[in-house]
Amino acid sequence: MFKVKNIAVLYGILILVSCTKDFKESTPSQQSSAASSFHNLIVPSDFKFETYKKVSIDISVQENSSECAIKIYDFYPSAGGNLLYTGYTKNKLTADISIPSFARQLYITYIQPGGSSSLTIVDVQGQSLSHDFGPKKTGLGKTNVVSSPNCATGCDALYNNHNGNITIDGNDPENTICITGSFNGKIKINKSNVVVRVCGDATSKEIELNNGSKLILADGASLEVENFKLNYNGELTVYNAELTIEKHNFSISGKVTNHGTMSVLKSFMINGSSEFTNNGTLNVDENIEVNSTFTNNNSIDVGNDLKINGGAVFTNNCSIIVNDDLEANNPLSNYGFIDVSDKLTINGGGSSTLYNGAMINTKKAYIYAALTGSGTTSLIKVTQTTSIGGGGSLNGNLEYCDANGIETNYGSINAPASLACDVYIPSTSCNSMGNGTPTIIDTDNDGIADEIDVFPNDPNRAGESYYPGSNQFGTLAFEDLWPSRGDYDFNDLIVDFRYRIITNANNEVKDVEIDYSVRAIGGSLRNGFGIELNLPTASVESVTGNELYNNTITNNLNGTEANQTKAVVIAFDDAFDLLTNNGTQTVNTIKTDVFTNPDTLNLRIVLSSPVPSAQLPTSSFNPFIFVGQDRGKEIHLSGKQPTDLMNAAYFQTGDDLTDPSLGDYYVTDSNLPWAIETAENFSYPAEKEDIVQTFGYFGAWAQSGGSISQDWYLDFTGYRNNAKVY
Repeated sequence: MFKVKNIAVLYGILILVSCTKDFKESTPSQQSSAASSFHNLIVPSDFKFETYKKVSIDISVQENSSECAIKIYDFYPSAGGNLLYTGYTKNKLTADISIPSFARQLYITYIQPGGSSSLTIVDVQGQSLSHDFGPKKTGLGKTNVVSSPNCATGCDALYNNHNGNITIDGNDPENTICITGSFNGKIKINKSNVVVRVCGDATSKEIELNNGSKLILADGASLEVENFKLNYNGELTVYNAELTIEKHNFSISGKVTNHGTMSVLKSFMINGSSEFTNNGTLNVDENIEVNSTFTNNNSIDVGNDLKINGGAVFTNNCSIIVNDDLEANNPLSNYGFIDVSDKLTINGGGSSTLYNGAMINTKKAYIYAALTGSGTTSLIKVTQTTSIGGGGSLNGNLEYCDANGIETNYGSINAPASLACDVYIPSTSCNSMGNGTPTIIDTDNDGIADEIDVFPNDPNRAGESYYPGSNQFGTLAFEDLWPSRGDYDFNDLIVDFRYRIITNANNEVKDVEIDYSVRAIGGSLRNGFGIELNLPTASVESVTGNELYNNTITNNLNGTEANQTKAVVIAFDDAFDLLTNNGTQTVNTIKTDVFTNPDTLNLRIVLSSPVPSAQLPTSSFNPFIFVGQDRGKEIHLSGKQPTDLMNAAYFQTGDDLTDPSLGDYYVTDSNLPWAIETAENFSYPAEKEDIVQTFGYFGAWAQSGGSISQDWYLDFTGYRNNAKVY
């Protein structure tokens, strides 16, 4: 087979040469090192076109008398991060999980019986991850999202070690400006939709973004600016970087997203129609004034006052520390912890809700509107003075704890709300204070407390893990003309999938659930779909959820396919039974045809006896299709072996170069596959559109053997030709 020769080296030299210059110029694109079509790709002989990597995790906790839970997410769980793994341990936990190849950090929670928890963010080192939840090793830190843009690709102009101003007006050709090394100067963008990427250490007296332009601080960057003007529709995104705004108030009229560390040395104003989301750390020396959408998913520290005005949509999912007063004139939604050093005021328009064990701690409280607890009981804790005015009330699942009793009450306390201090709220990384003492219950006597047991009433099941994530589907995309080459639009059959692995208290696999959906059929062949597990057929107790209508498949009594050594489960035998073509030859691949809504189905595989997780990682799962109702004509992912029912006579015919002695299956002479899997939902090419021409960085990724452009299938600016995407 052909092998790549020095493509990555050549690319690195090009970047190195470009970055030594101080003047504006075009930078090389990763796409420039790729072939013009899929047929012309030359990829390393050992590359399997995998978009995920298997990571070995090693987690230690302080010795416990009871089992504790370790949960691993791809982002903050409070901000909707995907659950990837659940395991239980008293001291040490090891396991293998699969994550997208581009992922650099994981979010790990350590939950003790009773619900107390800690969260940490851990770097993935190669294919391993380790962390010790010992004393003083927990808590939040800086973060970033899974993939930050960089300044190595896609730049129309590059400023490296630049001392001087940058001004981009409407007639200037540049759309993406990259700043590397050191920078000192003003930045003013007047042209619409320009992107400025800062990848070095920058200082500036003034930055002004107009006409919907954007500024991005990439991973590792820092920016100190005296005056930052974010005007209408402008955007600022801080990745794992540091931004300091020094001498002027920061008043925004656009969108700001912080994943790193933001420090505002004066006041911070979120104006009408703007939007601020904090996923990192925000420190404001003076005041925060909110007039629009404000969401906190991590940590905010306010030096003086926090004021929530009319028009504000204010949501706290984690921790806010207010070192003076908090005044709510519009509703406040609290899912986490708010600590007010002096005075909390809930004015007439500020009716607010605490959700599911949220907490507010304050010295003084003045309540002139409704305070309501929703979900599990929440707590308001007051150390000195409470005054409830005529319009004030306490409602729902809420405890109000005033150490000195309520001094003034002209309002109402409506059951089940009560004056009490008893509710147990565990201390967490978001809530350092907590309240009360836990009562530990283990209903099913499996050794896992109900609070951390996913199945508290089932002694055979306790935890759950997912690939690619609890709220996310991956995609399998097939070319079905094997053993002949196809048109490489990879839409002949599109199957979205999500694996759920259910485990017992010993972290052994008990069930496998597969949610799947046929999203597109780009041909006329009536193809079936199945999956092979690395287990003997007899290891399966039952299978439910098969969609079999054509008498093509013969199953054993346990629901697995007959005459197979390993457990093979056929999900469906004809995709057209699940996705109707409505009179067209293909389904959901030609833009002008009528769109057919796909259904999500569930396949459940119950094992006869639990098996160790190491025996059944999701990376060992072997999904495949069989073509045109010919059960012996299987198509698998590159490198995956066929099942026992494969007709081996198809191998090494047409363009197939399968060679079992080398471990090469379902590849051409240049190592090209007939199927790919993406670790996130894949927006596939439209009919007859080559995947290389549709996704600009796919070719570079393939020819580098997966070492660069690992996020090629994500929807970032410039990553895809939307005219060619279905």
